[in-house]
Amino acid sequence: MIAALLALALAPAPQIGIRELLPEMSDMERLAYRPDPWYTCAQASSYDRKAKSPTQDWFANWDAGKYLRVETREGRKERVMADLKGPGSVVRIWSANPAGVMRFYFDGEANPRLMAPAGDLLSGKVKPFGDPFAYVSSAGWNLYYPLPYAKSLKITVDDTDGDKSAGMYYHVGYRTYGPSTAVRTFTQGEADSSARALSEIGKALLSPKNPEPNGSAMIVLANAGVAGFDIPGPALVDYFEVKVKGVSKDVAWDDPNHVRRVLRETQLRISFDDELCVDVPLGDFFGTAAGLNTYQTLPLEVTSDGTMISRLPMPFGKKARVELVGRGRRNLSVDFRYRSKPRPFGNNAYYLRARFGSDFGGTRPMRDMMMLYARGEGVWLGSSLHVANPTPGWWGEGDEKVYVDGETFPSTFGTGTEDYYGYAWCSPQPFLRPYHSQPRCDGPGNFGHTLVNRFHVFDPIPFAKSLQFDMEMWHWEDVQSVWAYTSYWYAKPGSASNPSADPMTTPFPELPKPKPVEGALEGEDLNVVEMTGGERERQTGFWQTSKETQLWWKHMKAGDRLVVEFPVEKAGRYEIVAHLCGARDYGRHRLFLDGKELGLFDFYNGSLVWNKHSLGVHDLAAGARRLTVVSEGSREGALPGGMFGLDYLLLVPVKDSR
Repeated sequence: MIAALLALALAPAPQIGIRELLPEMSDMERLAYRPDPWYTCAQASSYDRKAKSPTQDWFANWDAGKYLRVETREGRKERVMADLKGPGSVVRIWSANPAGVMRFYFDGEANPRLMAPAGDLLSGKVKPFGDPFAYVSSAGWNLYYPLPYAKSLKITVDDTDGDKSAGMYYHVGYRTYGPSTAVRTFTQGEADSSARALSEIGKALLSPKNPEPNGSAMIVLANAGVAGFDIPGPALVDYFEVKVKGVSKDVAWDDPNHVRRVLRETQLRISFDDELCVDVPLGDFFGTAAGLNTYQTLPLEVTSDGTMISRLPMPFGKKARVELVGRGRRNLSVDFRYRSKPRPFGNNAYYLRARFGSDFGGTRPMRDMMMLYARGEGVWLGSSLHVANPTPGWWGEGDEKVYVDGETFPSTFGTGTEDYYGYAWCSPQPFLRPYHSQPRCDGPGNFGHTLVNRFHVFDPIPFAKSLQFDMEMWHWEDVQSVWAYTSYWYAKPGSASNPSADPMTTPFPELPKPKPVEGALEGEDLNVVEMTGGERERQTGFWQTSKETQLWWKHMKAGDRLVVEFPVEKAGRYEIVAHLCGARDYGRHRLFLDGKELGLFDFYNGSLVWNKHSLGVHDLAAGARRLTVVSEGSREGALPGGMFGLDYLLLVPVKDSR
């Protein structure tokens, strides 16, 4: 007996490798329990190294091309993105502009076990790292896949591809296990042999299966009232759906029954074993601020019929108490359905927790928004963020900063808010992915209401004592904006955090879309009567233009001309104002009105802009008038192209004082 016990005690711990890590990519339940074996999670990135402390360039923003060092191998430069000490595993790689060839040197080896063009690796072109594990989402290049190492892993990117990696943005998320943890280093053979398991995991990520609910409740909530129900334990709730009746988006913005008000002004409170753990507006908890926004991720989902679904596991001991608190001027009927299964609540179990926070007012000075300060033991799961932006300009230059267990400098330091949420380049394009999404961006540009989220299902951040998650408020412009965010994490009973903010004091502006310029003669709609060379196109997607579209003339040669007609409804004296594009590849053009020269215009600009140009005051007869554009090439130093862009013409009546 003693010999058997000794043999058991001395038996080596099971190794962790690709086969053991892959199931974690879709295993939600494990998030609610203490990681075993324990690990930490951090991030190597290209953040601006000028940022030393809150008193020294803390909001420095040149976050590209920052590497640990540059090594020379066989005549090429290799930039070191990460130099990680094991045992551990990479779990996520992201870039906005992958370039060059990436090499992965495991355990101090002289030759890489994995090597591929960065763009191919991060877009699913390299087997077995296909979609939904490697993909591009709204200009962000993502790879979620375990790359374990027993001793070390060095990741480099070289100077091929025109040395574009010199300006590359990147993240490398990685785990570090304790020194006694046995990790089996990555091999291509193990990756290839795991293809069948990977395929099944991919299906689970893309099409989460909802269990059949075995519990339900209906809450009728009077305005300013409280109502709820209990779920007996010990148990684990792994499916939880809510549907609110009688709300609409087709009423006035401030109507008490507008869905955005109902979801923000109804508070969801969930207590486990009499400990309040979730205290968040109902819509924000389900990641759907500013109304009902249809989307699907692995943890949260909103269906087309308005059903809000959570697959976040919720273990508890004696009971769970679910309550709604009415803060608005209405009565509500709310249906709940859930699946609860018996489960002992052991010492390794965590409670699900969520808090609501907000920051509003001027975007200057730049500052850190503390999305969470948690005390105790647990894991960071992620966040959803709602931004009400009164301008099309970019709101998200801010970096995430994560401090674990009292760190004085963040072990995760990001490169931009959209980078953290897995996309890039301020893209307003919606996307849906298993771990992150942008269900809504009103536009034009980044104007209006935007909703993004990210869930660290495969890359949670464990903490033994504390975790602080900050996000910089770093807007391009000094404007009045509103940020509302929900943080999700798991923690042991008795843990604490900064309290939720009061949603009733958080502004919720309507932000209707800007209207086209009144009276504008849209360039893209004008009749083109002659074009002697080049190509013309309706170019769309620019918030700076009247209808997000312009007439674009390109690929012309010097001497080519473009002639458009514009209507004059009533004869009179007018100033002709043209809203014209300028950029580094725009050219010099001579303009004529009905054959009369108006002048030579140089549309070169160091950035993409649209400016108003007066074409003079003219006596115009009623009918069709002609504007002729003749290409004169480009100025010295301009990029090739010599292009021309017309957003609109505006005829401004001028009182005849002659």
